[in-house]
Amino acid sequence: MKIEFNRHELLICDLFGSIRRKNAMQFNVDRQVSNQNPYDMDIDGFMGEFAVAKHLNVMVDTSINEKKNPIDLYWMGKSIDVKTSRNPLADIHVTEYHKKKPCDLYIQVILVDDCAYLSGWVDSKSLFEKAMLIQGSHPSYRLNQKELFKMEDLV
Repeated sequence: MKIEFNRHELLICDLFGSIRRKNAMQFNVDRQVSNQNPYDMDIDGFMGEFAVAKHLNVMVDTSINEKKNPIDLYWMGKSIDVKTSRNPLADIHVTEYHKKKPCDLYIQVILVDDCAYLSGWVDSKSLFEKAMLIQGSHPSYRLNQKELFKMEDLV
């Protein structure tokens, strides 16, 4: 499912992603594993959230606070964590924290230039039943993108 951004939406994503990064640097220890620029990563993350909010016709969360909150959106009473990547083959990765405090749904977004592709979703029960635990300095669960449910099936 393709979501296109207009220039105004791109500006909003750039602003809020940058503000979130600046705020996070003041209050949190950065545990970034990716080699991507931290600002670009937060801008991309907000773009993913914006795309899902646009698709589900809900308001994107523009709050800025010092606590890291895994919930990005609420839709029909369900909490959603949006996972965004620029890698078209990316799998969903969630930290161990999500096992203790899971969201109801996880939605994957792949960004290509100024477009977002909603590649699929998974509920928390299915995620932790199917995902592989990856041990290391930052243990996480990985679910193959092919195991995601189609966006059309999200009702």
